[in-house]
Amino acid sequence: MSKRKSPSVWVMTAEFEPHIIGGLGTVATDLTKALKKLKVKVKVITKSRSKSTASTEKKGMKVVGIPMINRYYKPVRASYRPKKTLQLINRLFPKKPHVLHVHSPEFAGTAALFKKKYHIPILYTCHSLVAMEGGKHHKWSMLQALLFRNADKIVVPSTWLKMQIKKRYPSAASKTLVIPNGVQIFSKGTKVPSHQLLFVGRLIKDKGIEPLIHSISKLSKKNKRVHLNIIGGGSPKYHKRLKKIAKKDGVSSKISWLGALPHKKVLKLYNRNGAVVVPSKQESFCLVALEALANGIPLVSTRAGGLKEFVNKRNALVIKAVKAKEIAQAIKQMWGNPEKTKKRIKQGKLTAKKYNWQTIAKEYKNVISRLRR
Repeated sequence: MSKRKSPSVWVMTAEFEPHIIGGLGTVATDLTKALKKLKVKVKVITKSRSKSTASTEKKGMKVVGIPMINRYYKPVRASYRPKKTLQLINRLFPKKPHVLHVHSPEFAGTAALFKKKYHIPILYTCHSLVAMEGGKHHKWSMLQALLFRNADKIVVPSTWLKMQIKKRYPSAASKTLVIPNGVQIFSKGTKVPSHQLLFVGRLIKDKGIEPLIHSISKLSKKNKRVHLNIIGGGSPKYHKRLKKIAKKDGVSSKISWLGALPHKKVLKLYNRNGAVVVPSKQESFCLVALEALANGIPLVSTRAGGLKEFVNKRNALVIKAVKAKEIAQAIKQMWGNPEKTKKRIKQGKLTAKKYNWQTIAKEYKNVISRLRR
Protein backbone atom coordinates (compact mmCIF):
# COMPACT_ATOMS: atom_id res chain seq x y z
CA MET A 1 0.00 0.00 0.00
CA SER A 2 1.36 3.41 -0.97
CA LYS A 3 2.37 5.65 1.90
CA ARG A 4 1.00 8.59 -0.07
CA LYS A 5 -2.52 7.24 0.15
CA SER A 6 -4.66 9.07 2.71
CA PRO A 7 -5.38 7.13 5.89
CA SER A 8 -8.92 5.91 6.47
CA VAL A 9 -10.62 5.96 9.87
CA TRP A 10 -13.88 4.67 11.32
CA VAL A 11 -15.05 6.91 14.14
CA MET A 12 -17.16 5.23 16.83
CA THR A 13 -19.00 7.68 19.04
CA ALA A 14 -22.32 7.64 20.91
CA GLU A 15 -22.69 11.39 20.28
CA PHE A 16 -22.33 13.12 16.95
CA GLU A 17 -23.87 16.16 15.32
CA PRO A 18 -26.77 16.94 15.50
CA HIS A 19 -27.27 14.72 18.58
CA ILE A 20 -24.74 16.18 21.02
CA ILE A 21 -25.18 16.07 24.80
CA GLY A 22 -21.85 17.34 26.09
CA GLY A 23 -18.16 17.81 25.46
CA LEU A 24 -17.63 14.31 24.07
CA GLY A 25 -20.04 14.85 21.19
CA THR A 26 -18.68 18.32 20.48
CA VAL A 27 -15.08 17.09 20.33
CA ALA A 28 -15.95 13.97 18.32
CA THR A 29 -17.81 16.08 15.75
CA ASP A 30 -15.37 18.98 15.43
CA LEU A 31 -12.28 16.76 15.43
CA THR A 32 -13.73 14.42 12.80
CA LYS A 33 -14.56 17.38 10.54
CA ALA A 34 -11.06 18.80 11.03
CA LEU A 35 -9.48 15.43 10.16
CA LYS A 36 -11.56 15.25 6.98
CA LYS A 37 -10.20 18.67 5.96
CA LEU A 38 -6.73 17.13 6.32
CA LYS A 39 -7.69 14.51 3.73
CA VAL A 40 -8.27 11.71 6.25
CA LYS A 41 -11.00 9.42 4.89
CA VAL A 42 -13.63 9.26 7.61
CA LYS A 43 -16.77 7.24 8.25
CA VAL A 44 -18.80 7.72 11.44
CA ILE A 45 -20.62 5.03 13.40
CA THR A 46 -22.93 6.43 16.06
CA LYS A 47 -26.27 5.91 17.82
CA SER A 48 -29.49 6.07 15.86
CA ARG A 49 -32.24 8.03 17.57
CA SER A 50 -34.87 5.82 15.90
CA LYS A 51 -35.52 2.08 15.87
CA SER A 52 -33.94 1.63 12.47
CA THR A 53 -30.50 2.13 10.97
CA ALA A 54 -30.05 5.71 9.87
CA SER A 55 -27.57 6.61 7.14
CA THR A 56 -26.70 10.13 6.01
CA GLU A 57 -23.97 11.68 3.92
CA LYS A 58 -22.99 15.32 4.29
CA LYS A 59 -20.09 16.99 2.51
CA GLY A 60 -18.63 13.61 1.57
CA MET A 61 -18.71 12.16 5.08
CA LYS A 62 -20.95 9.16 5.70
CA VAL A 63 -22.59 8.86 9.10
CA VAL A 64 -24.43 5.68 10.13
CA GLY A 65 -26.63 5.51 13.20
CA ILE A 66 -27.10 2.09 14.80
CA PRO A 67 -30.41 1.70 16.67
CA MET A 68 -30.46 0.89 20.37
CA ILE A 69 -32.72 -2.11 19.87
CA ASN A 70 -32.23 -5.57 21.34
CA ARG A 71 -30.66 -6.92 18.15
CA TYR A 72 -27.70 -4.53 18.43
CA TYR A 73 -27.75 -3.08 21.93
CA LYS A 74 -27.67 -4.70 25.38
CA PRO A 75 -29.09 -2.31 28.04
CA VAL A 76 -27.87 -4.50 30.92
CA ARG A 77 -24.29 -3.85 29.84
CA ALA A 78 -24.98 -0.38 28.40
CA SER A 79 -23.13 -1.38 25.24
CA TYR A 80 -23.56 -2.51 21.67
CA ARG A 81 -23.51 -6.25 21.00
CA PRO A 82 -20.14 -6.87 19.30
CA LYS A 83 -21.03 -9.64 16.83
CA LYS A 84 -24.32 -8.23 15.56
CA THR A 85 -22.99 -4.68 15.41
CA LEU A 86 -19.87 -5.80 13.55
CA GLN A 87 -21.97 -7.75 11.04
CA LEU A 88 -24.05 -4.64 10.35
CA ILE A 89 -21.00 -2.40 9.98
CA ASN A 90 -19.35 -4.85 7.60
CA ARG A 91 -22.44 -4.79 5.38
CA LEU A 92 -22.52 -1.01 5.38
CA PHE A 93 -18.76 -0.49 5.00
CA PRO A 94 -17.20 -3.50 3.19
CA LYS A 95 -13.81 -1.82 2.87
CA LYS A 96 -11.88 -1.89 6.17
CA PRO A 97 -10.20 1.21 7.65
CA HIS A 98 -6.58 1.69 8.65
CA VAL A 99 -7.56 2.73 12.19
CA LEU A 100 -10.60 2.56 14.49
CA HIS A 101 -11.09 5.79 16.43
CA VAL A 102 -13.28 5.18 19.50
CA HIS A 103 -14.77 7.99 21.61
CA SER A 104 -17.46 6.13 23.60
CA PRO A 105 -17.33 3.08 25.92
CA GLU A 106 -20.54 1.72 24.34
CA PHE A 107 -18.43 0.58 21.38
CA ALA A 108 -15.65 -1.04 23.46
CA GLY A 109 -16.69 -4.64 22.75
CA THR A 110 -17.30 -4.03 19.06
CA ALA A 111 -13.89 -2.39 18.64
CA ALA A 112 -12.16 -5.20 20.52
CA LEU A 113 -13.77 -7.86 18.31
CA PHE A 114 -12.96 -5.87 15.17
CA LYS A 115 -9.31 -5.61 16.17
CA LYS A 116 -9.10 -9.32 16.98
CA LYS A 117 -10.65 -10.35 13.68
CA TYR A 118 -8.99 -7.88 11.29
CA HIS A 119 -5.85 -6.77 13.19
CA ILE A 120 -6.76 -3.10 12.85
CA PRO A 121 -5.34 -0.78 15.55
CA ILE A 122 -7.55 1.15 17.97
CA LEU A 123 -7.12 4.82 18.84
CA TYR A 124 -9.16 5.71 21.93
CA THR A 125 -9.87 9.33 22.82
CA CYS A 126 -10.64 9.27 26.54
CA HIS A 127 -12.71 12.32 27.50
CA SER A 128 -13.04 11.49 31.22
CA LEU A 129 -12.37 8.70 33.67
CA VAL A 130 -15.65 6.91 34.33
CA ALA A 131 -14.28 5.18 37.45
CA MET A 132 -14.11 8.57 39.17
CA GLU A 133 -17.83 9.19 38.63
CA GLY A 134 -19.04 6.00 40.39
CA GLY A 135 -22.68 5.02 40.91
CA LYS A 136 -24.68 4.13 37.81
CA HIS A 137 -21.56 4.56 35.64
CA HIS A 138 -20.11 1.23 36.89
CA LYS A 139 -21.04 -0.53 33.61
CA TRP A 140 -19.25 2.08 31.53
CA SER A 141 -16.27 1.84 33.87
CA MET A 142 -15.84 -1.82 32.93
CA LEU A 143 -16.21 -0.99 29.23
CA GLN A 144 -13.66 1.78 29.55
CA ALA A 145 -11.24 -0.65 31.21
CA LEU A 146 -11.71 -2.90 28.17
CA LEU A 147 -10.79 0.02 25.91
CA PHE A 148 -7.69 0.76 27.97
CA ARG A 149 -6.56 -2.85 27.48
CA ASN A 150 -7.26 -3.07 23.76
CA ALA A 151 -6.35 0.41 22.56
CA ASP A 152 -3.01 0.74 20.78
CA LYS A 153 -2.91 4.43 21.62
CA ILE A 154 -4.93 6.48 24.13
CA VAL A 155 -5.34 10.25 23.77
CA VAL A 156 -6.42 12.42 26.70
CA PRO A 157 -7.03 16.21 26.70
CA SER A 158 -4.93 17.04 29.79
CA THR A 159 -1.89 15.95 31.78
CA TRP A 160 -4.14 15.76 34.85
CA LEU A 161 -6.30 13.07 33.20
CA LYS A 162 -3.21 11.18 32.08
CA MET A 163 -2.03 11.07 35.71
CA GLN A 164 -5.43 9.79 36.87
CA ILE A 165 -5.25 6.97 34.32
CA LYS A 166 -1.72 6.14 35.44
CA LYS A 167 -2.95 5.77 39.05
CA ARG A 168 -5.90 3.53 38.21
CA TYR A 169 -4.69 1.75 35.06
CA PRO A 170 -0.87 1.62 35.24
CA SER A 171 -0.56 -0.67 32.22
CA ALA A 172 -2.24 1.98 30.03
CA ALA A 173 0.15 4.78 30.99
CA SER A 174 2.86 3.97 28.45
CA LYS A 175 0.45 4.23 25.51
CA THR A 176 -1.30 7.40 26.70
CA LEU A 177 -0.45 10.82 25.30
CA VAL A 178 -1.91 14.31 25.74
CA ILE A 179 -3.55 16.22 22.89
CA PRO A 180 -5.84 19.02 24.10
CA ASN A 181 -9.30 19.70 22.75
CA GLY A 182 -9.88 22.39 20.18
CA VAL A 183 -12.38 25.23 20.21
CA GLN A 184 -14.73 27.13 17.92
CA ILE A 185 -15.24 30.88 17.98
CA PHE A 186 -18.81 32.05 17.39
CA SER A 187 -18.80 35.59 18.82
CA LYS A 188 -16.53 38.62 19.21
CA GLY A 189 -17.39 39.28 22.83
CA THR A 190 -20.34 40.59 24.80
CA LYS A 191 -21.90 43.94 25.64
CA VAL A 192 -24.21 42.40 28.24
CA PRO A 193 -23.65 43.67 31.83
CA SER A 194 -21.51 41.34 33.94
CA HIS A 195 -24.30 40.79 36.48
CA GLN A 196 -25.85 38.42 33.88
CA LEU A 197 -24.05 35.14 34.69
CA LEU A 198 -23.97 31.88 32.76
CA PHE A 199 -23.31 28.30 33.89
CA VAL A 200 -23.02 25.50 31.31
CA GLY A 201 -22.57 21.87 32.29
CA ARG A 202 -24.12 18.69 33.61
CA LEU A 203 -26.10 19.15 36.80
CA ILE A 204 -23.92 17.03 39.08
CA LYS A 205 -22.19 17.78 42.39
CA ASP A 206 -18.66 17.90 40.95
CA LYS A 207 -19.64 20.90 38.80
CA GLY A 208 -20.02 23.03 41.94
CA ILE A 209 -23.57 24.04 41.10
CA GLU A 210 -24.79 23.97 44.73
CA PRO A 211 -22.27 26.52 46.10
CA LEU A 212 -22.84 28.57 42.95
CA ILE A 213 -26.54 28.85 43.78
CA HIS A 214 -25.68 29.78 47.37
CA SER A 215 -23.34 32.48 46.03
CA ILE A 216 -26.22 34.17 44.17
CA SER A 217 -27.81 34.96 47.54
CA LYS A 218 -24.60 36.67 48.66
CA LEU A 219 -24.17 38.50 45.36
CA SER A 220 -27.73 39.83 45.35
CA LYS A 221 -26.86 41.90 48.41
CA LYS A 222 -24.17 43.61 46.34
CA ASN A 223 -26.14 43.81 43.08
CA LYS A 224 -29.93 43.36 43.02
CA ARG A 225 -29.84 42.75 39.25
CA VAL A 226 -27.64 39.64 39.44
CA HIS A 227 -29.09 36.76 37.44
CA LEU A 228 -27.84 33.26 36.70
CA ASN A 229 -28.72 31.32 33.55
CA ILE A 230 -28.15 27.57 33.89
CA ILE A 231 -27.72 25.43 30.77
CA GLY A 232 -27.48 21.68 31.30
CA GLY A 233 -29.39 18.57 32.21
CA GLY A 234 -29.20 16.11 35.06
CA SER A 235 -31.28 13.61 36.97
CA PRO A 236 -34.80 14.84 37.87
CA LYS A 237 -34.03 14.10 41.54
CA TYR A 238 -30.93 16.29 41.62
CA HIS A 239 -32.58 19.02 39.57
CA LYS A 240 -35.39 19.11 42.14
CA ARG A 241 -32.82 19.36 44.93
CA LEU A 242 -31.14 22.33 43.25
CA LYS A 243 -34.44 24.15 42.87
CA LYS A 244 -35.17 23.56 46.56
CA ILE A 245 -31.80 25.11 47.45
CA ALA A 246 -32.61 28.15 45.30
CA LYS A 247 -36.02 28.50 46.92
CA LYS A 248 -34.60 28.18 50.43
CA ASP A 249 -31.98 30.83 49.64
CA GLY A 250 -34.67 33.10 48.24
CA VAL A 251 -33.09 33.32 44.78
CA SER A 252 -35.53 31.33 42.63
CA SER A 253 -36.46 34.46 40.68
CA LYS A 254 -32.78 35.14 40.00
CA ILE A 255 -32.13 31.80 38.31
CA SER A 256 -33.32 30.62 34.87
CA TRP A 257 -33.17 26.88 34.16
CA LEU A 258 -32.68 26.56 30.41
CA GLY A 259 -32.17 22.79 30.34
CA ALA A 260 -29.91 20.88 27.97
CA LEU A 261 -29.46 22.74 24.68
CA PRO A 262 -27.80 21.83 21.35
CA HIS A 263 -24.14 22.87 21.32
CA LYS A 264 -24.59 25.28 18.42
CA LYS A 265 -27.26 27.12 20.40
CA VAL A 266 -25.01 27.24 23.47
CA LEU A 267 -22.25 28.84 21.40
CA LYS A 268 -24.66 31.53 20.22
CA LEU A 269 -25.78 32.23 23.79
CA TYR A 270 -22.33 33.10 25.15
CA ASN A 271 -22.50 36.71 23.97
CA ARG A 272 -25.97 37.11 25.49
CA ASN A 273 -24.43 36.82 28.96
CA GLY A 274 -22.00 39.01 30.84
CA ALA A 275 -19.74 36.30 32.27
CA VAL A 276 -19.29 32.53 32.38
CA VAL A 277 -18.84 30.85 35.77
CA VAL A 278 -17.09 27.46 36.07
CA PRO A 279 -17.06 26.45 39.78
CA SER A 280 -15.99 22.84 39.13
CA LYS A 281 -14.37 20.60 41.72
CA GLN A 282 -13.04 18.30 39.01
CA GLU A 283 -12.57 18.61 35.24
CA SER A 284 -10.77 16.48 32.67
CA PHE A 285 -10.45 19.56 30.46
CA CYS A 286 -13.61 21.77 30.42
CA LEU A 287 -14.51 22.88 26.93
CA VAL A 288 -16.95 25.46 28.35
CA ALA A 289 -14.13 27.47 29.95
CA LEU A 290 -12.10 27.42 26.73
CA GLU A 291 -15.15 28.44 24.68
CA ALA A 292 -15.71 31.41 27.02
CA LEU A 293 -12.11 32.56 26.48
CA ALA A 294 -12.33 32.02 22.72
CA ASN A 295 -15.55 34.01 22.44
CA GLY A 296 -14.31 36.95 24.49
CA ILE A 297 -16.59 36.36 27.48
CA PRO A 298 -15.28 37.14 31.01
CA LEU A 299 -14.46 33.88 32.78
CA VAL A 300 -14.72 33.19 36.51
CA SER A 301 -13.36 29.70 37.13
CA THR A 302 -11.55 27.26 39.37
CA ARG A 303 -8.33 25.63 38.18
CA ALA A 304 -9.45 22.10 39.06
CA GLY A 305 -7.98 19.17 37.14
CA GLY A 306 -7.42 19.92 33.47
CA LEU A 307 -8.56 23.54 33.86
CA LYS A 308 -5.16 24.31 35.35
CA GLU A 309 -3.54 23.84 31.94
CA PHE A 310 -5.13 26.91 30.33
CA VAL A 311 -6.98 28.90 33.05
CA ASN A 312 -4.85 31.35 35.04
CA LYS A 313 -4.96 34.78 36.72
CA ARG A 314 -4.02 36.50 33.47
CA ASN A 315 -7.06 35.30 31.50
CA ALA A 316 -9.69 34.62 34.20
CA LEU A 317 -10.81 35.54 37.69
CA VAL A 318 -9.77 32.42 39.61
CA ILE A 319 -12.10 30.89 42.22
CA LYS A 320 -9.82 29.80 45.08
CA ALA A 321 -12.16 27.21 46.62
CA VAL A 322 -15.48 25.65 45.62
CA LYS A 323 -17.47 27.41 48.32
CA ALA A 324 -20.22 30.02 48.07
CA LYS A 325 -18.13 32.70 49.75
CA GLU A 326 -15.15 32.24 47.42
CA ILE A 327 -17.31 32.06 44.29
CA ALA A 328 -19.13 35.26 45.28
CA GLN A 329 -15.84 36.96 46.12
CA ALA A 330 -14.35 36.13 42.71
CA ILE A 331 -17.42 37.45 40.89
CA LYS A 332 -17.38 40.65 42.97
CA GLN A 333 -13.73 41.17 42.05
CA MET A 334 -14.66 40.88 38.39
CA TRP A 335 -17.42 43.46 38.88
CA GLY A 336 -15.13 45.80 40.78
CA ASN A 337 -12.32 45.96 38.22
CA PRO A 338 -13.67 46.29 34.65
CA GLU A 339 -10.31 47.39 33.22
CA LYS A 340 -8.58 44.29 34.56
CA THR A 341 -11.45 42.21 33.15
CA LYS A 342 -10.84 43.69 29.68
CA LYS A 343 -7.18 42.71 29.89
CA ARG A 344 -8.16 39.17 30.89
CA ILE A 345 -10.54 38.95 27.94
CA LYS A 346 -7.75 39.97 25.57
CA GLN A 347 -5.35 37.44 27.10
CA GLY A 348 -8.07 34.77 26.99
CA LYS A 349 -8.43 35.16 23.23
CA LEU A 350 -4.67 34.75 22.82
CA THR A 351 -4.83 31.60 24.95
CA ALA A 352 -7.68 30.15 22.91
CA LYS A 353 -5.84 30.70 19.61
CA LYS A 354 -3.40 27.98 20.64
CA TYR A 355 -6.28 25.50 20.64
CA ASN A 356 -7.56 25.81 17.08
CA TRP A 357 -8.89 22.59 15.57
CA GLN A 358 -6.59 22.65 12.56
CA THR A 359 -3.51 22.38 14.80
CA ILE A 360 -5.12 19.76 17.07
CA ALA A 361 -6.24 17.66 14.10
CA LYS A 362 -2.69 17.61 12.69
CA GLU A 363 -1.46 16.04 15.93
CA TYR A 364 -4.19 13.42 15.70
CA LYS A 365 -3.37 12.72 12.06
CA ASN A 366 0.25 12.08 13.03
CA VAL A 367 -0.91 9.53 15.61
CA ILE A 368 -3.21 7.88 13.05
CA SER A 369 -0.37 7.69 10.51
CA ARG A 370 1.93 6.02 13.04
CA LEU A 371 -0.76 3.51 14.03
CA ARG A 372 -1.41 2.73 10.38
CA ARG A 373 2.24 1.81 9.84
